Formats: sequence, C-alpha cells, structure tokens
Amino acid sequence: MLNDYAYIAMNRFLYGTDAFSYKALQGKRSIYEIQQWLIEQLQEYRLDSQLWSSQEAINGYYQFKQAQTQETKSSANKSSMLPKMNSGNLRKKLVNQSIKLAEHTALANINHKQALQSRLLDFFSNHFSVSRQNLPMTLLSPTLEVEAIAPNLHLNFANMLKAVIQHPSMLLYLNNEQSSGPNSKAVQRQKNNKKKKIRGLNENLAREILELHTLGVDAPYTQQDVIELAKGITGWSVGSVKRNEPAAFKFRPFTHEPGARMLLGKTYPQAENGQQQGLSMLNDIAIHPATAQHISYKLAKHFIADSPGKGMVDSMARTWLKTNGHIPSVIETLIKHKESWSLTLQKFKTPREFVISTCRACGVTKLRPDLYRTLVILGQGMFEAGSPAGYEDDQNAWLGASALNSRIEWTSHFSNAVANNKKDILELANRTLGPLLSDDTLQTIRRAESKQQALTMLLMSPEFQRR
Repeated sequence: MLNDYAYIAMNRFLYGTDAFSYKALQGKRSIYEIQQWLIEQLQEYRLDSQLWSSQEAINGYYQFKQAQTQETKSSANKSSMLPKMNSGNLRKKLVNQSIKLAEHTALANINHKQALQSRLLDFFSNHFSVSRQNLPMTLLSPTLEVEAIAPNLHLNFANMLKAVIQHPSMLLYLNNEQSSGPNSKAVQRQKNNKKKKIRGLNENLAREILELHTLGVDAPYTQQDVIELAKGITGWSVGSVKRNEPAAFKFRPFTHEPGARMLLGKTYPQAENGQQQGLSMLNDIAIHPATAQHISYKLAKHFIADSPGKGMVDSMARTWLKTNGHIPSVIETLIKHKESWSLTLQKFKTPREFVISTCRACGVTKLRPDLYRTLVILGQGMFEAGSPAGYEDDQNAWLGASALNSRIEWTSHFSNAVANNKKDILELANRTLGPLLSDDTLQTIRRAESKQQALTMLLMSPEFQRR
C-alpha cells in the first residue's frame, strides 16, 4: 500500500493511478518526496508531431477546394477532358488525419511518464480554446496543442502566449487574417478602389487575448485597450498556398496599422519590424498582475477545487510575478501549498478526465468506440467547446442527469468489454484508490453479481468520479 499522499498525487495532479506511477511512488514515504516526484515531471514535454501538421492541414484544405472547383467545371462541361476528382473522399481523408492527431495526443495521457505535463497540456488547450466550426478549423485545431502549447509548457507563459497567438489555428479561428489597420496601405488602396469592399480592423482576437487568455474579464482594461491591441497585431496573418508561402505565421506590413500604440497606459512605438510592436504588447500582458491572478486562479481551480483558497492563488500569483510567468515555478508553488493535499476529494472529473483515468486504472490503451467518439458521446468532444472560452471547469457543467446517464451507459459498456480480463476488481479498487476508497464502495463491489457489475460500481463510485 502506498502513502496516502501518493494517491492524492496520482488522482489530483495526474489522471489517476497507473502501473508506472504506482511503481514510481513505491518507497516514497514523505509528502516532500512525493512533491519532488511531481515537480521533476515539469520538464520539456515531447509529443509525436509527425502525424499531422498545420502545414499539411492548410495544404490539404487548398487541395480540397481545388477538387471542388474541378468537379464544378467537369459537371458544367460534360465533354470536358478534365480528370474527375472526388472532393468528398478527400475531405474524409483529411478529417480522419486531423482526428488521428487529436486522439493520439489524448491517448498519450494514458501512459505518459510526465502525466502532470499531460494535464497541463489539456488545461492550456482548453484555456486557448479553438473549435472545429468549419473544415479549415477541423483540420487545424489539433495542431495548436502539439505545435504551440506542448513545446512551451516548461517555459514562461509569454513564450506560449506568443506561439499560440501566431499559430494559424488561432489567427484563422478569430479572423485576424482579415484585420487591416484603418490607416494601413491596404485600406488606403481599398478606399481608392470604390468597387473593392473595404476590410477594416477586426477586434476578435485582441478581445479574447485580454478577456480570456491573459488579464481576465474583470481586469482594468477598456474598449480602447482592445482597439489598441487589435491595431498592434494587424498584419499578423497566415501564409497563402496560392502565393507559394509556407502555411504558417506570416506578417503582412501592407495591412499593419502604422504609428505608436498605447495599451494599459504604456506606449509602444512603431517598430521597424512591424510585428515587434504586437510581440512587445504580448510580452507585457503576459506578466501583468491581472494575468498572474487570473491564470493562477484558473490553474488552482482546475487542479484543486472549484472554489480555490485565496491564499493559494495569491501565492501562485506572487511566483508568477517573481519569475516572469515561469510555468513550472507557478505549478511548483501549487504543488507545495498545503491546501493542495487535502484528503477530501473536491473536483468532479470532466468526461475527458474520467475516461483517461479509467483507461489508466484498467491498463486499457484502445477503446471501442474510440476515444474521439467516446468524448463526443459524453459531451466533451475534442475541440468542440464552440467558444473561445472553452469547456466549463466545474462540477455544475458535468453533473446533470443526462450527462450522468451517458457516463453510466458508457461505463457499463466499458466494463463488459474489459472486466473478464481482470483477476480481482477488489484488488483493482484498492490499488487505484487506496485510502480514498470508502467502506460503502467496498461493500457495493463485494455484493456485485458479476465482475462486470463490480467494475461498473467501482468506476461510478463517488471516490473514482472525484479527484
């Protein structure tokens, strides 16, 4: 049997107990040793990025549009010698590739040796939420966490913020490629061409940066600050396949708003390299006290409790300011805070957390239905939050009758598929939850009529449903 705090570490900071973590925590008797084991995971986090990239996503979408055009021409001209193309099959192939990457990244959480970093990846992926609202975003969304979030988990928040905001998925999701400064050369030319529709300033991305990604909705910024940031990041766009440009971040000086900007009382002069103005603004926002408080609160809420203690959040925010937003240092402060080690399970698992912790506990790496469809069934589909705010991170979002019924049905199906391979569900229960397991749950498992029913009772128990 492991130390009580070992079970808290696995269930609160990871995705529950798995064979690797269980073995690694053997012999760690003090809370200090357990905390250090967690902290050691806050290193560079590597994922397989070869499955699908933003470059392939944008190239694929361009090929799809070409196929559609070719089909239209062939249909209009029956005698056309143009080769027939099936855009429907191409679309299906592209979508399957993007789903494969999304599922692969999520499945890595089941047995990754840096499970704490896996949890942080999920947190920041939801924090910088992008949704599959159309085909381009369906293809691009999974690449954001692999290309922009995961590589920066061990660095300062400013590194991650800049990488995310300059990633094609975020730029296209919030329409920044359509944003032109009111006094930019592009708009001036449009004004001289009366037949051409003027495309002006788009505030979408700037507003979400301030409201969701950094300062928070209640922070002391104004609409003018939103406008100034929006102007600062004009010209931030995505390379065009038609122009033989790499399908990545592309700064277009022609659409950038000239002149100095003032954001939150600080002046940012016009930069010789136009994109530097926006980068400087993001650097400062990333270490603003409001950002430190906002994201520290969200992290504490995600890991510890729906209503985290003010002392914990303030301690994390102080570390944020002291280290210029060094993410591992902030998480280390969270790990070492006494409120993080309450033996009372306070967080209700989201569907994603529940499914992954179930797989870890039972040693399952492949699901039927697959993980992608499972999360859709349970109401937390990958990149389907439908809002830049992401999915809610409190129990009220997941405790509804319909959500619980879906969870029960899925658990029953899962138990029927795997329980025959388990020697002893009681042994599994003790190994998974240890001292967190209640006498009532043990009694319920003992009274179960079959191994399948016993496993269902374990997985749907209050102790397993919470962390």
